[in-house]
Amino acid sequence: MKSEVKVISEAAMNHFGSPWLMMESIIKSIESGADFVKFQLIDTNNLYALGEYEYGKYDINEIRRLRQDSSLDFEEFKKISLDAKKKYSKNLVTATPFDIESLENLLSLNPPFIKIASGDNNYLELIDLAASTKIPLIISTGMSTIKQIDNLVNLIQKKSNNIVLMHCVAEYPHNLENSLLGSIDFFQDRYGLEIGFSDHTLGSSAAVIAATKGVKWFEKHFTLSRKNGGVDFGHSLEPDELFQYCLDVKSVSKAIKGIRKDPSEEEILVAKRARRGVYANKNLSANDVLKKEDLIFLRPEQDFPLEDINKIIGSKLKSSIKKGDVIKKSDIS
Repeated sequence: MKSEVKVISEAAMNHFGSPWLMMESIIKSIESGADFVKFQLIDTNNLYALGEYEYGKYDINEIRRLRQDSSLDFEEFKKISLDAKKKYSKNLVTATPFDIESLENLLSLNPPFIKIASGDNNYLELIDLAASTKIPLIISTGMSTIKQIDNLVNLIQKKSNNIVLMHCVAEYPHNLENSLLGSIDFFQDRYGLEIGFSDHTLGSSAAVIAATKGVKWFEKHFTLSRKNGGVDFGHSLEPDELFQYCLDVKSVSKAIKGIRKDPSEEEILVAKRARRGVYANKNLSANDVLKKEDLIFLRPEQDFPLEDINKIIGSKLKSSIKKGDVIKKSDIS
């Protein structure tokens, strides 16, 4: 899946069960520069146990309620996805399936790729079925030991090599210093696969660093407005922020490819005013033989760049020149 930089807008379930909000999430993501928009296909009955129990810093009853209230009938989901495909003339909507039935539903859309979340990167049955489809597979590595990732890669490669392994820290959100970005180089050396970055930091600094390491696939959570709430609003970007994020990572990826061979057209223009030319340091007469002390080096550059000064010193003037006049090629013999 080698490519130019691709940004996945992770819109999750931030449509809140509304087909209109789903389409708006797609439109605003693409307008902001994202290349794909990914949602989540979740059946709460197949994801959460019943009853009350510890669920980290979250209230499990509230989480189940939010997930349930944000569910969108798959036929509606499919219709919006196909509408988006028609609108943009390409297949750019996909999802993270959280169970086998959701994967089967997603496959009916012929998605551009299948995404497996960090929480399910040891759900081997789901992963094996996804890899068997030969559809590109993007899988996050959060929460995993190296041994678990080794096993994961070995499992997938028995069925497919069309994989992007996403470096991911599954702390939502986390600070830049906790990003473990050295994992990108480590994974590249260890697995020889395309390594992406599922980014749960605030802002784009971590992604910019990842881009300098050659990362081409980025995933970032997105919401139309954090005021809408939801499970992941605290680490989701709004449209203007996603626009800046996409601009940052794509610009950096282009920038690091640049190699100086010749000055750009813009630099050539700057050089005309920023570099020095050769001027008379005093009044000079015809037939004077130019010495270094007869010259002064001032902006802007004219006929002679400074590296050609030895072509001027020792030359004879054809006519007189006043102090401050530029020395032209036509002035010397």
